[in-house]
Amino acid sequence: MSKVQMGAPVSPSGSTSLVEFPGVEECVRYYPPNLETDIEPEAVFSGAQDAGQEREIEIFVDVPFCESICGFCPFNVYPASKADTQTYLNALAGELRILRSLVDFGRTKVTTVWIGGGTPSILKEEGLSLLLDLLTDSFNLTALKEFTVEVKPTLSALTDSKLQLLLAHRVNRISMGVQSTHEEYLDLLGRGHTANQALEIVRLLKDAGFELNIDMIYRLPGQTLNQVAADIDSVRALGIDHMSWFPYVPHDGTALAKKLELGRVAPQGDRQAYLTMFSLVTERLAEAGYIQYTPYYFTSGGNCEYHVRRWKMPQSDVLGIGAGAFSFFNGWIYTNEHNPQRYKQRIDGGRPPVVCSKRLSTSEKITRLAVLGIKFFSLNKDQFEREAGVRITEFYANELELLHRLGLIDLNEDTIDCTQLGRAFNNDVATVFSTDAARRAKHPQAIDFMRLK
Repeated sequence: MSKVQMGAPVSPSGSTSLVEFPGVEECVRYYPPNLETDIEPEAVFSGAQDAGQEREIEIFVDVPFCESICGFCPFNVYPASKADTQTYLNALAGELRILRSLVDFGRTKVTTVWIGGGTPSILKEEGLSLLLDLLTDSFNLTALKEFTVEVKPTLSALTDSKLQLLLAHRVNRISMGVQSTHEEYLDLLGRGHTANQALEIVRLLKDAGFELNIDMIYRLPGQTLNQVAADIDSVRALGIDHMSWFPYVPHDGTALAKKLELGRVAPQGDRQAYLTMFSLVTERLAEAGYIQYTPYYFTSGGNCEYHVRRWKMPQSDVLGIGAGAFSFFNGWIYTNEHNPQRYKQRIDGGRPPVVCSKRLSTSEKITRLAVLGIKFFSLNKDQFEREAGVRITEFYANELELLHRLGLIDLNEDTIDCTQLGRAFNNDVATVFSTDAARRAKHPQAIDFMRLK
């Protein structure tokens, strides 16, 4: 254990030699993961009423419906054919009323908004307009730097009137899942669109004036290095502003993970195969002028402000709204009820729909800065001390020595920087920075919370 003064926060690990790395890189979207269910929902907002305090926050809105459920998806999604979207939007309006009764947002500026899910673009024009109006009426959006909406590449959902509606409400960025340009993998993933349809939507959105991110997946079952290279070459010359490249990680409860478990699809490549693919992605995108700023994100212009502000030190508050939304707000990590019907029942009862939460301890606040901050491949020592109140070289003495010995980080005078190996296995670095309790906890996905009753 790193040596600290009596009464000071202690470093997260007591036995760094026993660290068990979790496997191939996976995107950790929140920290800490060990949430608790025995809480009073109103407690999350206690003390957040101070109208005299200026602050900036990010907003995430969850629309948890899709036309079809992709076989790889671990998120909170339900078939749109069975959804009563008007009832859901009414419940969203109810949650906003409850939040505004508990928290004074009078001097709160919203810096970024992300509407995701799910597939928000499945909402009809009337529903989408209602949702956008709700946000405009409930928050101060004058300082907004970025407004992102997720879509799926289907022409039937992206009408001209819908795109104009988005632009009229200051939506300036679209995030769209493409995942692959190979038809056999689009079928395996259950995407419900072809590669040509996705590329047609890319051109449509670019012509409409939106900044665009596309999501791609590699290390799929049976996927070869040449197939990954072909995916890269198919999209890197399209003038797309931002790309996300995620290695596929099977999640219990998803259809594709079940097929892998039963041997019904070819196995995935091992850690070495992943490292080779990771290097190919980073090198080929760099050749095309893209800059990698996290293990997953590549930009030809500006970084995604939403991701930067919620992960990079000092880490903004993120207010999640809707069924299944996660938040880091008022010193708490919490998530709303995931099931839309149970979410509505909580709203109808006049209480916040918080179902799991955790008030961060001192050590969790400190380690959060490192666990999420290292996604950007570097931690500034002086900034960490200002934000955490401890010196990183003292708090993490043993952890830094271990990571350096494993070739995952370089220890420089002013910064701690990931090596190329540390960039590829960035989650390993983050795991070492976690508290013991967080390291032992399985990081839940939405499919885990969907089972809660």
